[in-house]
This record gives sequence, C-alpha cells and structure tokens, in this order.
Amino acid sequence: MKIVFLVWANHSIRAQSISKHLGASLYLLSTSPIKHPMLFIRSLRILLKERPSIIFCQSPPISCAFIAIVYGYLYNKKYRPKVLIDLHGIEGTWSKRISRCIMKCAHTTIVTNMELQNFLIANYNVKPIILEDPIPHLTLEQAPTNKKSNVKTSGTEFKLAVISSFAKDEPLQEILLAASELSDIQFFITGNSRHVDNVEIRKKPPNVTFTGFLNYDDYIYLIQQMDAIMDLTTNDKTLVAGAYEAVALGQPLITSNWTPLRRYFNKGTVHVNNTHDDIKKAIRLTLERKEFLRKEMQEFRVKRMEEYERKISNLRNFLGI
Repeated sequence: MKIVFLVWANHSIRAQSISKHLGASLYLLSTSPIKHPMLFIRSLRILLKERPSIIFCQSPPISCAFIAIVYGYLYNKKYRPKVLIDLHGIEGTWSKRISRCIMKCAHTTIVTNMELQNFLIANYNVKPIILEDPIPHLTLEQAPTNKKSNVKTSGTEFKLAVISSFAKDEPLQEILLAASELSDIQFFITGNSRHVDNVEIRKKPPNVTFTGFLNYDDYIYLIQQMDAIMDLTTNDKTLVAGAYEAVALGQPLITSNWTPLRRYFNKGTVHVNNTHDDIKKAIRLTLERKEFLRKEMQEFRVKRMEEYERKISNLRNFLGI
C-alpha cells in the first residue's frame, strides 16, 4: 500500500513524524499564494507518478487537499485513494464554504485538539479525529555555528527562550514589557526579526536578544542552553510548537492559559494569561521551581511519547495499514 504526504511548505516536523510512522513518502513543496498554480501542477505530477492508495495533505492551504481529491476523481476512479486532511488551522471565512465541501469529500480530517474538533463539528458539519503533534527528537545534525551568529548565551543569569515567528497571535509587546521589569533574566527571542517594527527593536531592553533566523542546528543548540522555554499565543484553539520542543528537551515550559494547552501540557508547565504582569510572575515562579518543573517535564515526556505511539497505532488500524 503506497502512502504519500503532501505539504505545501518547506518544513513540517509533524508531517515528518507521521510519514515515518506510516511509511509514507513525504513531499515538502515550498509555497506562497502566487505559486499555488505551479504547486497544483507539481502535486498532480507526484500523484500521477506515485499512484498512492492514501494521500495525506497538510492544511492550510486547503488547496493542497483539493488537488488530491481532483486527482482521485479524474485520474484514479477505479481505485480512488483515501484523502486525509491534516488540519493545522482555519483559513479565512471567505473560504469556509469551499473548505467544508473539500472536507466532506475527504476520507477524514485530522486535528490536534478537542477545541478545533468541536469547532469543525459545529461550523463545518464534519467530525475529525484527534492526533496531537509528536514529541520531536531534537538532536544536532552537525556542529553548531551560532558562535558566528552574535547569539551569546554565556553568563549566570536565568536564560529564557521565547519561541516566535512574529505572527499576529503572539503577544510580543507584553513580553517585551515584562522583560523590561526583569533585568536579571536573559530573554532570547527566536525567529526572523525582519518582521518586527524597527521601533520595537530599538526600544527593546538590554536583557533581550533577537536571535534572528537560525538554521536548524544553531536553533537546537540555542534552546538546549536555556533554563526554560516560553511560547505564547492569543489563539485559543491551538497547540504551539515551542511547547513540544520544551517537552522534548525536558525543560520547564511557560505557555498561554488556554484550555487545549492546559489539558495537554499539564506537567512541568506554568500557564499564563497574556499580560505582562502575569508573564512576569510566571517567569519568577519558573525560576523558583526550576528543578521541580524540569523533573516533572522529563517524566511527562515519557508518558506523552507512549500515548502518541498508541494513537499512531490506532490511525494505522483505521486506515487498514
């Protein structure tokens, strides 16, 4: 049985893990909205070449799943493949009717949490299955080069990695305000800081470092040096990637006080409202309970990895693999 996983992006730890567990051929196709017509053609060529029985499609964009369904109806009618949509988030309301139609045509949709599942049941009339992200294996592939990247992690201060992509759902202003009142804490904010207003960068307190974009090994090396990891969001229906990285490294985690995050990351974690005062208190608490939180997180990692193996096994049975 041939399985293909299509991702219209150049990186996806989740897709890599699912592909590895199911023996799928993973295709990472970098994208931008203006490149979608080209990606339609590239995806169709892959499907015509592979002739898979099962097709996973990461969404957004829902366009990726659309081409997989079109392929099944037009080019493989006799042995129509099962199309599964691995849904990470909901696109704009303008596409709701189209998305609903595509989801109904798919074999099933997979989501990462109950809130997103309930939202789809209520608004899209589809019932997805839940599969959280895997706990990643964060190991260096080669010697880190971050000594050349101006990211200095030496010193005895408490070091905190703030995982960021500078998206709209990240309370950056509140984080910087909290940092300005915690001069004994070193903040390392990851991600491409070109997306940040230059005024914000110039006003940053001296204990904050914008690392800029780091390659994989430099990034892993950096977060390994941290005392804790923080990843915050204003989105109440998501599980943030940085939280999984904290689990993988057995490090204390600070994340937002939303139900999906409270439910899944219930050990080794301090949950906060996205206000600078609450963020400041959470960092102080993490500093005081660092060793206890680290021990909890290391035990929690083993539990979640075992749970993920069981859920992947259930998915295999569901697909008849």
